[in-house]
Amino acid sequence: MPHYYFDIKDGHRLVDPSGLDFKDDYDAIAKAEVIAIGVSLDKPAVDPERHIAVLNDFREEICRVPVYSKPSMNTT
Repeated sequence: MPHYYFDIKDGHRLVDPSGLDFKDDYDAIAKAEVIAIGVSLDKPAVDPERHIAVLNDFREEICRVPVYSKPSMNTT
């Protein structure tokens, strides 16, 4: 199974040291989308540069998944 890494980039880079195995690029990108949601909940500030970089086994970037800010909870 191919191995993938998920680095978080937002001006700084948080490197994924271990990565995970997935069937293919599509499954790895789906995982990156889940990670992006978690990051948006953990750090809700708006940052248009923030994204999850999906890297293959050679640490070559194959995709970028944007991390959107947490939606505001307006209760009126």
